[in-house]
Amino acid sequence: MFNKKKLVILALILITTSCGSLSDVGKIMRNEKITTTDEFLVKKKEPLTLPPDFAEIPEPGSLEKKKNDEIEKKKIEKVFKIEKKKKDKSNSGKIEE
Repeated sequence: MFNKKKLVILALILITTSCGSLSDVGKIMRNEKITTTDEFLVKKKEPLTLPPDFAEIPEPGSLEKKKNDEIEKKKIEKVFKIEKKKKDKSNSGKIEE
């Protein structure tokens, strides 16, 4: 029924029509990769690591104690900053006089 010439022509037609353009045919024949933007690519995640204080077990009420200590430190720093500002102003006043 089909002779070899018709079969070859039919195969070439199928190959060329399955590609979008002739440049795609050349890329496929040369086995080149076609770069496309794939919106479904999944970014690989880094391996999991343990936090540095993982072995430490917090004691009950330690968080509240930590917060209270930080508040006290801020109050102390605030007092010292006020005293430093007073000293700086008094020194500048002496220089001006």
